[in-house]
Amino acid sequence: MLHRSILAVSIPVLLVLSSFFLALPELGHETKAAARSGDPAAQVEMARMYYDGSLGVHDMDKVLFWLHKAVDQGYPDAQHILGQFYVSGVGVKKDQDRGFSLIRAAAKQDYPPAQVFLAHAYGKGIGVERDVAGFLYWVQRAAKNGDAQSQFNMAILRLSGSLVERDVSEARAWLEKSAEQGYTDAQNTLGELLVRGVDQEPDYVEACKWFAIAGTKGNPKANDNLVEIVKYMTRAEMDEAAARANLWLEVRGK
Repeated sequence: MLHRSILAVSIPVLLVLSSFFLALPELGHETKAAARSGDPAAQVEMARMYYDGSLGVHDMDKVLFWLHKAVDQGYPDAQHILGQFYVSGVGVKKDQDRGFSLIRAAAKQDYPPAQVFLAHAYGKGIGVERDVAGFLYWVQRAAKNGDAQSQFNMAILRLSGSLVERDVSEARAWLEKSAEQGYTDAQNTLGELLVRGVDQEPDYVEACKWFAIAGTKGNPKANDNLVEIVKYMTRAEMDEAAARANLWLEVRGK
């Protein structure tokens, strides 16, 4: 919980490590049975468990066996993972053409991680010719499919007018989508936009809420902005901002 006045934000971030990959034998057995029955999600999980040694052994042959089983069914998660292996030469002979082909197949099925990868590749010219149109196409598709970082990237493009027409209202909408998913850079930038009041009246209370939320997750710029903004707020405004931040965190189990 946040202190009502938000005069001192010092909340430790607790990292809870999942015990999923410490799979019990029963879980491995059930997953293997599902994989053998043709469930592509279970096949990918089997590949992951053989890759990270959750079943007691790292076995790249079995990793590839199960990935190929899922790829043969057109499963995008498997296409993306196997594509990354070929692009990087992990466990297979490096083959960027084959890798990109698999990743594109996943991206065309609206699998966000594959779309993010292609946006980055076209934007930086990694493995493909640098292509602004390709970058914009894939970053927009990833953003529309809910990838928080891509939504943030679209917001920055719209705010700056770089590569696309400047549109502050659309930028705000992308920031809100990304911020609601917990992307701290979006939360901080949304707060800054609200403080400046670029396309509407400044809203210090809502801005303070987003700075506080991002600050609890270790965003240093948000914490700096929080310290600065409270200098210009009344105690009632700070209390309201704290209440909004606490509600957001509570709803999301933070």
